[in-house]
Amino acid sequence: MARLREFDTDAVLDAAMQTFWLRGYEATSLVDLMAATGLQKGSIYKAFKDKHSLFMLALRRYLDQSNDLSRQYLADPISPRAGVSGWLQVIVSLRGNDQTRRGCFMLNSLVELAPHDEAVKTLLDEHLCHVQLMLTRAIAKGQSLGEFRADIPAEELSLLVLNLLQGLVNRSKCAVAVDALQQQVETLLKLLI
Repeated sequence: MARLREFDTDAVLDAAMQTFWLRGYEATSLVDLMAATGLQKGSIYKAFKDKHSLFMLALRRYLDQSNDLSRQYLADPISPRAGVSGWLQVIVSLRGNDQTRRGCFMLNSLVELAPHDEAVKTLLDEHLCHVQLMLTRAIAKGQSLGEFRADIPAEELSLLVLNLLQGLVNRSKCAVAVDALQQQVETLLKLLI
């Protein structure tokens, strides 16, 4: 008879996510993961196969949480301008108020692994395309309501917003004040009007 898992998979993935996020993939050892999750080596391998598989599951969990947050603000908002503004402000606040200055797990993984890890690259490309699509739809709706400028296609504006947001999130790693990051969001929003 197969033995049931004696741990909460979500809690283990959250602990692994925090460890990979803080240390990076390459710098995270199995010992680090054992300490963070409370699991022994054999349990980690039995449940997750290997370090890379555990990392991919932790990254997917982070991206799912990120998508949930994005949907709250971007999926059919009554006021697209308020939705986009709220989305940008909450992301900048989350990263800017993080005392560990670890930045964004997705962006850190993109920089560290995507150039040579096809599975990570594919997963992150899919995620970014999904977020851009949500943002493009919100901006297009805002254009139709007169909340955003209509002289530039919504898809181009969404790419601009995503690229500038990624820069702001990376700047948060340098202990830039949250107020300064939020002011940059306000400047970005002015470009959309």
